[in-house]
Amino acid sequence: MLGEKLKEEEEEVQSRGNIWNPFKWLQTLAKEMHWSFIFGIVAVSGISQGLGGAVCRVAADYYWKDVQKVRPSESQVYQGISSLPWIVKPLWGLLTDIVPVAGYRRRPYFILAGMIIYP
Repeated sequence: MLGEKLKEEEEEVQSRGNIWNPFKWLQTLAKEMHWSFIFGIVAVSGISQGLGGAVCRVAADYYWKDVQKVRPSESQVYQGISSLPWIVKPLWGLLTDIVPVAGYRRRPYFILAGMIIYP
């Protein structure tokens, strides 16, 4: 009983160590799942985000230049402002994962965001 618990704690510490070493993490992931599955996920994700981002960028450039008659420097400012939520998203995710409020990870942050958006 005690030996099993120590073994589980050791495995948990090792799994946390894999987070800081991405190559070990990928090896573990490839061992658990076949390498072709991992390659497929990365390829599909990369292609879909790359094509989606490119099409969106072309459409946005056209909209700002031809429809709104905005100078390129102003267009860059507007696109920068509109991308701020995506820049803050990883930081927000880390905050909600690392700093629990009253024992909860995400629920208080969702409630706080709702109260800010809908006062």
